[in-house]
Amino acid sequence: MKSNKEIIRATRRKNLKKYAPLYFFFIPSMIFVLIFKYLPMAGLVLAFKENPNMLRAESPVQAILDAAWVGFDNFKEMFAEPEIVQAIINTLEISAMKIVLVFPIPIALAILINELKGNRVKNLLQFTMYIPHFLSWVTVGGIFGAILSQNTGLVNNIMEFFGHERLAFVSNKDTIRGVLYTTHAWKNIGYSSMTYMAAILALDTNQFEAAKIDGATKWQQILHVTLPGILPTIAVMFVLRVGGLMEAGFEQIYVMYSAFTKETIDILGTYTYRLIRESGLRPQYALSTAVGLFNGLIAVTLVLTSNWFSKKFLKSGLW
Repeated sequence: MKSNKEIIRATRRKNLKKYAPLYFFFIPSMIFVLIFKYLPMAGLVLAFKENPNMLRAESPVQAILDAAWVGFDNFKEMFAEPEIVQAIINTLEISAMKIVLVFPIPIALAILINELKGNRVKNLLQFTMYIPHFLSWVTVGGIFGAILSQNTGLVNNIMEFFGHERLAFVSNKDTIRGVLYTTHAWKNIGYSSMTYMAAILALDTNQFEAAKIDGATKWQQILHVTLPGILPTIAVMFVLRVGGLMEAGFEQIYVMYSAFTKETIDILGTYTYRLIRESGLRPQYALSTAVGLFNGLIAVTLVLTSNWFSKKFLKSGLW
């Protein structure tokens, strides 16, 4: 009789032979990840060194190697800088509000589309909702910049018609966050709903038939069949979204960023960008690396924590 180790080895050999073509396609992606994701992590050593002088060294690598060790001085400087602290607060606030306001919408949208009877209406609705996802943030920023323009924008024209004052939505620090949440929702909810639509279509139709026989209404079917069925998908998407809490959408904010709105939408991504682009001949590579490392560690902690909570309370997670 074969031992457990022998059975495991035989199963592995069988799977390797059976899925050999898939492993062949996996190799290029693995090489890509190693070169562009893991290899650059060696540069994290900069977070614990003084800012290197790239102009005097023979190469960037040599400049990093020649830089003196400073321990945690870059992290101390990071937390002593008021702008970084404000950027961290802005990042957390913007990301958290995006989760609270936008995350539930694709779930509700997928359920509503699934309940529609006409396939033509359903397909047309899905097509029109997916289009914004494929637009760049530059395009989205231009569209909403024109719609929300204080002088000629459609929204301000309507507000003026009803007797309200015109507002500078995009260049006002008090209204810019509302613009961020609105544009984020407009661009992403349609495409995000595809994941939940796929999860709903994969549910066993016999459960819905049984619920109908038992006299369940549409709302009861959604509450007791659809939502529990797609709960694992919701849990995974929620963990991934929480993992990106420290990101907050650099491209979106960079497009809408201005001196008027810096106070309320300056996030870690834009601050790090300024450390490199606006520091003259000596970009702050060391400090920006420290900020990036701090950002990454917080993101990993959030993923692990949210996955633990998801497994504990929702009985599902990433692993």
